Amino acid sequence: MEVSVLVTTYNHEKYIAQALDSVLMQETDFDYEIVILEDCSTDATREIVLAYQKRHPDKIRLRLATQNECSNKPFVEGFQAAPSPYIAMLDADDYWTSPKKLQKQVEFLDAHPECALCFHNALRIYEGEKRGALPHNVAGQKRISAIEDIWEHNFIAGCTPMVRKDALGTFPEWYHSLLWGDWPLYILCALHGKIGYIDEIMGVYRIHSQGFWSKLDVIQKLEWWIAFYETMNANLGFRFDSVVKPLVSARRKELADLRSL
Repeated sequence: MEVSVLVTTYNHEKYIAQALDSVLMQETDFDYEIVILEDCSTDATREIVLAYQKRHPDKIRLRLATQNECSNKPFVEGFQAAPSPYIAMLDADDYWTSPKKLQKQVEFLDAHPECALCFHNALRIYEGEKRGALPHNVAGQKRISAIEDIWEHNFIAGCTPMVRKDALGTFPEWYHSLLWGDWPLYILCALHGKIGYIDEIMGVYRIHSQGFWSKLDVIQKLEWWIAFYETMNANLGFRFDSVVKPLVSARRKELADLRSL
């Protein structure tokens, strides 16, 4: 087994089939598995994933929560239990568009042992809005990034990363209770290697009204951003003060300017 695809889902009955179909369409010269982390949805999500697993018993494994956990612990357990050297991730409200996505990312990581993870571009779509779709990453996105870059902002769309499993080892206990799982994961990976970028759109990152981040106004987003920087820096023993303190200062200035309006 070369790749384990972790699909996280909660109340995604509207999207989950498209997400799973986009993983099942992958064309590879290696074996891969799909592990669905279903967090005790209150809609029909669980019934849908059960039906998919019944149709694809050799490809799909289910990890069904007995209660809604609202934590990163199920992801950590799924990650650490995976038998594969590479882990790909997909939130169930997003989907992949290229059948060669997994193949290209495995080939990239095989060719770049200095990279702990790689990602690709995605199309950002705004559901329920009149805004047109846009590439998630700009034309100048670095082909190889370092930990200082990922500290500045999270430029990796949630449907795009593939992680080298042995770059992490065990997860710190504090990771379980973090508000976000993705950005801290990329920072932890970047402690052990570079971040590679494939300049090709191979997925769709969907922004919709039910997303946590979408529900926040500009001031709330800045507050969360500052809290994230300070919490992560503390969790890592303040080793990144020289990187984080200027970022916090800049966000606090933005926040003060907005509150003065």
